[in-house]
Amino acid sequence: MSPASRGALRFSTLLGLVASLLLSAVFFVSVWTKALDPAGFSQQLVRDYGTPAALASTTALLVIGLEAAVAFGLLGARRLPVLALATVMMAGFFGLSAYQYFYPPEDPSSCGCFGNLIQQSPLQHMLSNALFTALAALSWLALDRNPRFPGWRWAFPASGFLLAVAFSLAAPSLPIDNLATRLHVGTEVAEWRIDEIIPELQDGESLVLLIDRADEQTRLDIARVNELLAMNPDSPVQVFGLAEENEELATEFFWTAGPAFDVRGAPWGVIKPLYRHLPRSFLVKDGKVTRIWEGIPDEADLQALADGSMP
Repeated sequence: MSPASRGALRFSTLLGLVASLLLSAVFFVSVWTKALDPAGFSQQLVRDYGTPAALASTTALLVIGLEAAVAFGLLGARRLPVLALATVMMAGFFGLSAYQYFYPPEDPSSCGCFGNLIQQSPLQHMLSNALFTALAALSWLALDRNPRFPGWRWAFPASGFLLAVAFSLAAPSLPIDNLATRLHVGTEVAEWRIDEIIPELQDGESLVLLIDRADEQTRLDIARVNELLAMNPDSPVQVFGLAEENEELATEFFWTAGPAFDVRGAPWGVIKPLYRHLPRSFLVKDGKVTRIWEGIPDEADLQALADGSMP
């Protein structure tokens, strides 16, 4: 082989190695954002891709595990099965994103290959997946053809699969909402476009209750929110509810729970990045989040809000 041929081979191998490392990073980010909230990802599979609800949780875990296996495999086991799986997965994701671009879902704000935490439009979704598919194709230039490939390297994808599935199963019970959602103290509500639904949040102090209107415990808790805060004429804090758009459920909730405050509807893709579990509440002052509760505030905090003594 001539020096020029050897140089070209080294360059192509280096190009393939860089592509595989970049693609591995993409898969790692995808695994992380999905595994933080596997229930949210399974809901997205049902809503955006028509996955049967009975299979959604298992499918979500399988996808997360396979993506982790590919991410680890691209680092230490660039053999035919790993590169083939990476290419097939990215080609499939690109096909789905292209379909969503030409036939957008009802809630396009939730599109994306990174679960519901990192949101993309249908066009952004398609273009990013096209780039990732190109990286998968280039990674073949770094295919490991060594006949003495050590078998222990298969531990890379295997361990990735097991670790990702184990973390996904544990994540719902871990106190990681600050990582798994976009709701943080100090965040401007305009970043989520919530101020377009509740423009009153930009002035004064407001308590926002993220709720599931079908939840029975939430319906019971509305009574104490009414009594301690919403119906208190001297309270400096406004109260708003925020729930997924559903006109039929909204009417039923109004007559059964009797909220003394306005409960406004929002697309699932807009509010889902703000929570893993419902209800969840947050205090807003002049458009900025100042406090967060996992659930509806207890009586002491509701009374403090009504008295204007909440720090």
